[in-house]
Amino acid sequence: MIRKNQKISLDKFINFCLYDKKVGYYMTKNPFGKMGDFTTAPNISRLFSEMIAIWTVSFWKSLGSPKKFNLIELGGGNGEMMKVMIESFQKFPSFFKSCNIFIIEKSPKLIKIQKKNINFKNIKWKKKITNFKKFPSIFLANEFFDALPIKQFEKFKNHWYERFVTSSNENKLIFIRKKIDLRKLEKKINTKISSNQNFIEFSPLTSKYLENI
Repeated sequence: MIRKNQKISLDKFINFCLYDKKVGYYMTKNPFGKMGDFTTAPNISRLFSEMIAIWTVSFWKSLGSPKKFNLIELGGGNGEMMKVMIESFQKFPSFFKSCNIFIIEKSPKLIKIQKKNINFKNIKWKKKITNFKKFPSIFLANEFFDALPIKQFEKFKNHWYERFVTSSNENKLIFIRKKIDLRKLEKKINTKISSNQNFIEFSPLTSKYLENI
């Protein structure tokens, strides 16, 4: 993946590890549940998803109960949260009739798992937050932003460095530092993140998602 003497930023390396079509973590396996690597709240108790469903209905009412609106989940996991939410929504017919449900998911493997688990035809899957009808929209994100790639910056002897990944002479992956002008990043994001800091983690992709939302 990384050729000798090639250097890639940490966020690009993480993105490759998660979403490469051939070897990406989320693209090639189901990481959830007893047979996976971790579990999340919807898979521990349906009460979690039921509470989110009731909050969603309540928020819809606070918007004036629009006759049409978009409900958009970012990263559907194994589909358990949306499955239970839909079961809860069916107890609120006027809400359910008004709801256009979407799941934003990049992984074809996870989409298959979500479709099988949810078993509800009136859901649309998208890979990006684009081309939604101009209805009011409610976004849900359970541990979605936690998993997005990050950049790392470290202050060393009054200079800022960004963490990169490269290949050593022994063909092992190692971290290296590359000197940067952090002021350019602060100007770009319009936030002075370096004030009183020595170490910073920043996710450009998170900012991009929030801007699109």
